[in-house]
Amino acid sequence: MVDRRSFLTGAAATLLTGRKALGAPERKAERKKNNLIPSQPGKAPNYWCTWAAQNYMYGHNLPELDPSILEGDSGSALARDAIGEHQLFGADGWAKFFYPQARSDVYLLLDDGWETGGTATFELDPKKFPSFSGTPVERLASLNRKARQEQWRGIALWCRNPPGGEADRRLEDWSAKADIGYWKIDIGDPSFRLTALRDQTRLPLTLEHVYGELPVNGDWRKAGRFGSQPWGSRRLDILAHTDVYRTYDVTSILSLPTTLDRVAEMLRGAEGHPEISSLLNVEDEVYVSAVLGCTMGILRHPLKGLRPGPDTDLFFNGPRQTKRRMDEVVRALRWQRLAQPFSPGSGTVKVSEDVLTDSWRFERGQTWQNDLIGQIVRQGAPACLTRNLDLPSVRSTGEKPFVFAARFPNGAVAIGAQERTAPSRAWHMPEAHITLEVGDAPGPFGIFGDLSSLTLVFDRPLGEHRVFAQDLKGDRAEDITHQIGRSEKRLQFSRPLMRKVGLSAATPGDLSSPGLVLALEERKV
Repeated sequence: MVDRRSFLTGAAATLLTGRKALGAPERKAERKKNNLIPSQPGKAPNYWCTWAAQNYMYGHNLPELDPSILEGDSGSALARDAIGEHQLFGADGWAKFFYPQARSDVYLLLDDGWETGGTATFELDPKKFPSFSGTPVERLASLNRKARQEQWRGIALWCRNPPGGEADRRLEDWSAKADIGYWKIDIGDPSFRLTALRDQTRLPLTLEHVYGELPVNGDWRKAGRFGSQPWGSRRLDILAHTDVYRTYDVTSILSLPTTLDRVAEMLRGAEGHPEISSLLNVEDEVYVSAVLGCTMGILRHPLKGLRPGPDTDLFFNGPRQTKRRMDEVVRALRWQRLAQPFSPGSGTVKVSEDVLTDSWRFERGQTWQNDLIGQIVRQGAPACLTRNLDLPSVRSTGEKPFVFAARFPNGAVAIGAQERTAPSRAWHMPEAHITLEVGDAPGPFGIFGDLSSLTLVFDRPLGEHRVFAQDLKGDRAEDITHQIGRSEKRLQFSRPLMRKVGLSAATPGDLSSPGLVLALEERKV
């Protein structure tokens, strides 16, 4: 179960915002050894979900592949067949190969196809997982141990339409005995019986609920907006009765505006309701998750070039090339060791009146939503969105990027800027200079995206503070005090500097945007 207080306070002890916290020796040569990121794995309920990888497995050895077979029910059936012991734990299995630097921060979530006899039996399919024997509980426990041996946080499980009644209690008991910590409930449990049973028995089980959405928002032929979510709406009701609310499926190419608009409206609907203790899960938009204090349902994987012809992948396609942006996941997860997700009902939300609208003409093989194929789809979202901060100033001579920022309960601050999508110029970053007022925030400060420039404005003179920066994927901070612009209350960071630091530990060939952490240290007098 998610403990809200632990999310609000858990990272405070790890903040590295003063000389004592940094624990820094005096000599410059030794200073370079500092690591601003805790070595302890994060505790946020994040997971990597197998579903997108499952959907990419069919067709590797075919001379040609008709993308239509990957859509709808036929595509789902192929994906369900594609999960099993060999895929997970074989010599080149997903559990052995994916995310070696950050898998201890996330659950390994098995999606549809892992169980036998239905969508909520919680009985591991013996044909797909022949090495795991014994009772249902013993098989789950053995599977969980295997995942942990591969350094994952543990197994998480997908289900749909749980049976109800005493069967629900039995399934929760099985999970407790097998030490399973997370359920992804993909439709079902409308009266939240699972949550009530879990609370009665005080099981350490995190439950995720959803409101099923189409992969695009609103009238996609026009503005493509999600729409306001007043308190008492069904979506807000779900948010108030679960541990994690997932914002649900999106198209690959327009994922960013679709997700941002959903997050903005859910945050606005929850504002002023501190009794909400749940968290928002924004699926694979990992920089949105890191900056806005949400959790991740990571879907991206590095498998590519295995299908014939254009290498069709309905989940990750288009100019963003998400499967070549694996470093972003590591950076986002490692930031959450410093600044954990926090409840949508906590603090304030500000949403700009300026709306940015992205668009794309979908071809076959770019979406599983058949009615979008051949159509120009539009999705709008606020140009700026903040939590516990004023909206930033964004100066641009032309179009603007999406900009979002948050101050976390422990004093950390994060800001992100992300690209735009249009048929004539897709996934490009407009030039924009951003100024963010951070007040008395002690930091650390996270910066995500390829910003043209960033100015942080404090409400106090900065004096002789030194500034340290580190690629969130790396393990060493550097002193950038003399590489930044500064005035009495301002720190200014150029694009070349943010790229140099924020990509310094990049994996060769990875296309991820920069992600870095800053810490201030008062000079010793």
